[in-house]
Amino acid sequence: MRNRTKHQSRWTPEEDAELRRRCEAGEYLIDMARVMGRSQESLRTRCNVLGIPCRSAPRQSRRQIAAE
Repeated sequence: MRNRTKHQSRWTPEEDAELRRRCEAGEYLIDMARVMGRSQESLRTRCNVLGIPCRSAPRQSRRQIAAE
């Protein structure tokens, strides 16, 4: 089953408010993308347009990777 996203659909004021709320709560883009049905890049671009700081997925350090 393909991941269904809102390809090229306009952002509504409600979606902007949800994006702002989720970013302020510290959610990661990957999690927001799943819930909101948009791509991570779409969310990142919209955050930039609205001037909202957003968080990408946490990165693992080399020590964490070596320990696995």
